[in-house]
Amino acid sequence: MEESNAIRSNVFHTALIFEGGGMRACYTAGFVSMLLEHAIYFNYVAGISAGASHAVNYLSRDPVRARRSFTDIVQDPSFGDISSWLKGDGYFNVDYIYSKSPRADGALPFDFETFTRNEAECAIGAFLRYEGRMVYWHRSDMTTVEALSLRVRASSSLPYLMPETEVDGKIYLDGGLHVGIPLDIAMEDGYDRFVIALTRERGFRLEPVPHNRIMNRILDRHPIVKEALTTRHLRYNRTLDAIEKLEKEGRAYVFYPEAIDLTLMDRDREKLLSQYIEGHEQAVRELPRLREFLGG
Repeated sequence: MEESNAIRSNVFHTALIFEGGGMRACYTAGFVSMLLEHAIYFNYVAGISAGASHAVNYLSRDPVRARRSFTDIVQDPSFGDISSWLKGDGYFNVDYIYSKSPRADGALPFDFETFTRNEAECAIGAFLRYEGRMVYWHRSDMTTVEALSLRVRASSSLPYLMPETEVDGKIYLDGGLHVGIPLDIAMEDGYDRFVIALTRERGFRLEPVPHNRIMNRILDRHPIVKEALTTRHLRYNRTLDAIEKLEKEGRAYVFYPEAIDLTLMDRDREKLLSQYIEGHEQAVRELPRLREFLGG
């Protein structure tokens, strides 16, 4: 990136973190739009799964795409459904969502030029299928729109609902299998202050995944995935405990949805739009508190 063409940040030393959560992220899309509408530009952004979509929409500075990615898109006949899942394309049609719709002539054009010119660092995480660990990619790994789209897709490849994604010869699944909140990479990258957008209400804790006989038979064929699913609630809840501690220490501002009423797979456009508006209105109400946390 040429120095003269760089798009500048105005918030430094604080990491912006987006949790995943499938269509629940429609609520936090309102938070993304609010940040952009009020010219709050962080120099470091991390996201997993649906949170990875938030991260790249934020870095392309496109509040309209942030909204449409979780509202209007569900009306697109190519978005996916049970028939696309039966064909092997995924309940959410991954090829369409991550390869076709972002094109200049697609349903959701992505401004890769602005993303590239943005000076902010970006981290996107996915679960390495056969090693049972997280991998994070940074801006240097995403120098083409194809490389970026592939990694956002990998981060969002929900097991059994969407096809696995191959990146550089390795197979990846949704980063939510590990935790879904990329606090760890932000800390590894040197940050100790955080703005965190969660897709669960304050006080939420994840319960263990219930397994019936059919589920056990499926998972027994995939022991690494089974182990990740079985222990996910432990990692997730530890991360929430750590976030609450950071909040009490004054080192984290946390956006907790107050009125969220969404599931991972919600497809009702009117409900999604209503929830986006709820999230946006909450984000605007909390703006003074956010500005105070950021130092005015």
